[in-house]
Amino acid sequence: MKTVLFVCTGNTCRSPMAEGMFRTFLARRGVADVLVKSAGLSAFAGDAVSQNAVMAAAQYGADISAHRAQRLTQYDIDEADLIVCMARSHFYALQPFAPKDKLFLPKKEVADPFGGDLGKYDTVAKTIWDMFEDVLMVLWGIRVVDMAKEHLDTIAEIEKECFSVPWSREMLEAELEKDNARFFAAYFDGEVAGYAGANNIAGEVYITNVAVRERFRRRGIARALVERLIFVSRQDGTAFVSLEVRQSNAAAIALYHGLGFLKVGERKDFYEDPAEDAYIMTLFLKEDRGRTDEDSGD
Repeated sequence: MKTVLFVCTGNTCRSPMAEGMFRTFLARRGVADVLVKSAGLSAFAGDAVSQNAVMAAAQYGADISAHRAQRLTQYDIDEADLIVCMARSHFYALQPFAPKDKLFLPKKEVADPFGGDLGKYDTVAKTIWDMFEDVLMVLWGIRVVDMAKEHLDTIAEIEKECFSVPWSREMLEAELEKDNARFFAAYFDGEVAGYAGANNIAGEVYITNVAVRERFRRRGIARALVERLIFVSRQDGTAFVSLEVRQSNAAAIALYHGLGFLKVGERKDFYEDPAEDAYIMTLFLKEDRGRTDEDSGD
C-alpha cells in the first residue's frame, strides 16, 4: 500500500479536491492499493470545504462534501510515499521537513481559487485532473529507458503474455539493431513492465509494438512509453507518428486519442488469431493534412 498526500494552504479548496478526484481517478483504473490523503500548511482543523470546490469536484465523480480541514503534521510527511504540492510555495516550505524524493510539484501549478466563482474552481479542477497521470507515474516509479540487449529475455516473455502471435527474442533483437529503430523499456518499481518500439522511415515514425504486462496495466505505463516515442520523434523532426490498433481495443484507442492521434483509415483483416480489422491512427507533428476522425467516419 502506497500513500499519496496532497498539500495546499488551508485544505478547504485545492488539496481536498485533489484527494477526492484522485480516488475517482484510481477507481476508474481499477487501482485499489493506494491510500489518498490531504492536508494544509496553515489549515484550521475542522473547517468545512468550499461549496464551489464540492461542485467542481462532483463533475469528476468525487463527493468531498464531508471533508473537514486538517493541518499538516510531521507524521503525515513521514507516512507519505509521495507529497503532491499544489504550488511552488508549498514545495519550498516543505523542503526542510521532507526528503526531496518525496516532494512532487506538477508541471502546472494549481492556482488558489479561494474567493472565486464556480468557473474559477472548474478551471482548477481540470488542472488537478490533468496532473494525475504524472502523479501516478512518479508514485509507482515508472521509468522509461532506451531498450538494450539486457532487456530482450524479459520483453520476449512480455510478447508471449500479450499477443497471440508474439515476436520472438530473435525478431526483437533484429529490430533493435536497426539504425532507424526507436525501442524503449519501462520499469515499474524496479521491474521491466512493458516496452514500445517504432521505426523512423524517411522522417515518418511507425509504431510497431506497445506491450505492458497484465499485472502492471492501468498504471500509466503504456502512456509513458508512447509519450517517449512522441518526444523522440519531435526531436528527430519527423512528420508524423502512426500505428495500427485492433478495432475492439477500446482502451488503447482512448489512450491514443488522448495523446492527439486521429483515426485516418482502416486495414481489413490486419490481425490474426482472432482475425480483426485495424484502425490506422496518426499523430501529425508538422501538419494536420486535413484528416480527422470525422473524415474517417468515426
